[in-house]
This record gives sequence, C-alpha cells and structure tokens, in this order.
Amino acid sequence: MTFAQLEDTINKWTIDLEEQGKFFVNQAKQLNAWDALLISNGEKILELNGGISRVKQQQRHLDQELDFILAQQKELEELLVPLEKELVEQPVTDIDRNQMYQFSEVIDSQLKQMSDDLKEIIEHINESNKEEESSNPVAQISRILNAHMNSLQWIDRNTAQISAQLEHLNKLQDANRRNFALNQSLNHHSFNM
Repeated sequence: MTFAQLEDTINKWTIDLEEQGKFFVNQAKQLNAWDALLISNGEKILELNGGISRVKQQQRHLDQELDFILAQQKELEELLVPLEKELVEQPVTDIDRNQMYQFSEVIDSQLKQMSDDLKEIIEHINESNKEEESSNPVAQISRILNAHMNSLQWIDRNTAQISAQLEHLNKLQDANRRNFALNQSLNHHSFNM
C-alpha cells in the first residue's frame, strides 16, 4: 500500500466518521426533543389526573348532598302523612279540606319533581364524565363545576319554596284548629243554654 492509498483511505474514513457524527448529533437532537415532549405530556397527565380526582371528589360530595336532600324529602313526606290524617279527622269545611289536600298534592308533586330533576343532574354529570377523552379537560372540569353550582342554586331556591309552602300549610292548620276550637266552644255554650 502506498502513502497516497493510505491517505485516500484515511480521508474516506474521516468523511465517513464526520457523516456518522452528524447523523449521531441529529439522532441525539431528535431524542432530546422526544424526551422533552414525553416530560411535558407526563406533566399534563399528572395535572389531568389531579383534576379528575378533584372532580370525582366533588361528585362524591354532590352525591352525598343529594342523598341528604332525598332523605329530607322522605322526611317531609312522612311529616305530611300525619298532617293529612289530622286534617281529615278535624271537622273542617269541605272547602278548607279540599284546599289543604290540593296544597299537599302540590307539595308532593314538587318534591317528586325535585327528585327527578336531581336524578337528571346526576345523569348529566355522569355523562359529562364519560366525555372526558374527547373534550378539553379544563373546560370539562369547568362545566362540571358550573353544573354543581347550578344544581346547588336550584336546590336552594326549591327548598325556600317548599319551606314557604309548609309555613302556609301550618298557618292553615292553625286557623282550622282555632275555628274548630271556636266551633266547639260555641256548640258547648249553646248546648249548656
């Protein structure tokens, strides 16, 4: 082998080595970019996982509140039964009895409507949770929180309405008791004469 051949071989190896070096640098840059992307996506996944955990916790809290409201509804219905029996047993006019009965039916239907509406809210929230994969997670969390807030405001409004109606029912019952007592007193007084 001559010196010129040796020099050509060394030059060829040097060129090959430079090309391999450039290829290695490009591969390293791509690897670094992929690594940065994986780290960024990992952080996003952790953030989404935290958001999902918060939403699940809020949903459990809302479910507990709904259970509490349903228990209150059942308690109200149980309280209405003796009131209705008491009203039936008292000698009141047919008009008063019909008004009170209609009023209790309205309250009962409103309580049942509230229960149905709460079930719809729960189903809507559950449906929203199923769509997590196809929507923006932050927007979805915002929608769920807004739904929670709206349902709590709705519950507050309906609770106030039911309380007002129960207060009205109690006033009617008190008036009927006074009328009954007055009638008893008048009947007793006229009987003694």
